This record gives sequence, C-alpha cells and structure tokens, in this order.
Amino acid sequence: MKTVRVVFRNGVFVPVEEKDIPEGSEGVVVFLPKGGERRERPAWWDSLQVEERKKEALHRFSETVFRRVTVNDVKVVIGEEGFEVFVLVHDELKALRPVMEVALKIYEETGVYIPVQVISERRLNRWKEQGSKIFDSIVGGISIR
Repeated sequence: MKTVRVVFRNGVFVPVEEKDIPEGSEGVVVFLPKGGERRERPAWWDSLQVEERKKEALHRFSETVFRRVTVNDVKVVIGEEGFEVFVLVHDELKALRPVMEVALKIYEETGVYIPVQVISERRLNRWKEQGSKIFDSIVGGISIR
C-alpha cells in the first residue's frame, strides 16, 4: 500500500506530487476541510505536560464522556509513572461501565492507554475527611472539562 497526497479539482483527484498511478488502481481518500487541520485546543492543553497524541486522546475522552455520562469533573493527575484520570461523578456504579467503554474504545482506535478511575462525590468527601493525600492530588489535578 502506498500513500499519495491528492487534491480534488474539477471532479477528479489529482496527485499533489509527481506519482504515476497505474490505471485501475483503488484507493481510500481521507480528507481535511480546507484550513481545518486542527481543532481548537481546549484551555487546559498547554498546562498538561504529556505527549501530543496523549493530549488528543484525553481531549476525545473528555468530550465523549461528557456526552455519555453525567459528570461533575474530569481531573488529570501527573505522577512519577505518567498521568492518571479521575472521573468525578455522583453515582460511580452507573458511570463506571460507560466511562470504561469510552477509555477502551480510545485505546483500540489510537493505541493510547488512559488509566482512569471513576470516583463518587461520597468517596471523595470521605478521603477529604480522612486527610488523604489522594484527595489533595485529585483536587490539585488539571481539569479537562
């Protein structure tokens, strides 16, 4: 399989570079709207210190999760071993499966693993009362809402 950049001109796909495409060749066309190579980046983009492809995956994850589940917030905590995502919800039992399905789908499509935990308000408040360090790290995490 070979890749050739083309433009759609006068109803025909014309190669941008000099390539000899044999008669009867089949192809798959992937296109971008003119000038729309990149989506607008969210406010949290520059404050998160991870690879670009992981930021893209996190952006897709947060957009999809907010469409599928009632979520209070999504926080990213950066640690020594990378990042971890905490999805803060009212009822973790209802939200657990859809959130994990979204993370799995993104992994299958992009190859980016998103370590995610679904945390209820009740559990978060319990950690706060206990003075847990995990509470402080979640609250201090970067919101990717």
